[in-house]
Amino acid sequence: MKKRMILLTAAISASLVLMTGCSKEADGAVSSRVESSSEVESSLETETSKEQAAQETESTEAAEETKEESDGTESEGILKIWGTITDVSEGTITVDNQSGVSSEGELVFHIDPEKTYVIDGVTGLPVTGDQITLGKFEAYLEASAPMTMSLPPQTTPYMVIVNIPEDSRAAQLVVAAGKVADTDGTKTLEGADGTRYKLADQVEILPFLTRNIVMLEDIEEGSKCLVWLNSEDVIEKIVLFAQ
Repeated sequence: MKKRMILLTAAISASLVLMTGCSKEADGAVSSRVESSSEVESSLETETSKEQAAQETESTEAAEETKEESDGTESEGILKIWGTITDVSEGTITVDNQSGVSSEGELVFHIDPEKTYVIDGVTGLPVTGDQITLGKFEAYLEASAPMTMSLPPQTTPYMVIVNIPEDSRAAQLVVAAGKVADTDGTKTLEGADGTRYKLADQVEILPFLTRNIVMLEDIEEGSKCLVWLNSEDVIEKIVLFAQ
């Protein structure tokens, strides 16, 4: 009888040991699964964070590119280019655009008498095709003006400044940000792009194609002025266009 009791007790003990071992293995498996699940969740969170960071970087870069593109234009949506005139024919001027702005290289200007000013770089007066000499030019293009996809590209400019002497600076088109400022006797003209120009004490100001008398006080916000600068970047002459 005692022997049977001993054997029964041993069997029960062995069963308990086996059950305990199985329980520990099960607990370990559950723990392993929980850890594995946590690792997967952590990995997914990391990937999501990387994707969000990449999207934010792309958005920032796109915004910076847009800003850089917008910084390439002057006020009032006007682009300034320059280079050399290579050919002049009836109604067109062919140029080599060397400015790096707009369409680089060969470019054909269509001159529309209703839309385009062709200005002599010395006198500030309009000129016709037969009065244009090959050489330096500056031009102002409206950013909204269409540019053909042909080779060479073609467009209608807002203004072309021609007959610029090789040893002198071309006149500049300035869109005024406001009235001429006078600080302690020093007069300055600010362009809509933020550039400030000092005026000479005896600055000459003329109207464009009229006999009206114009004065510095007639310059106001949005006024288009053709200005001539000396070697010290001081305006010596202004041609004021009618509003």
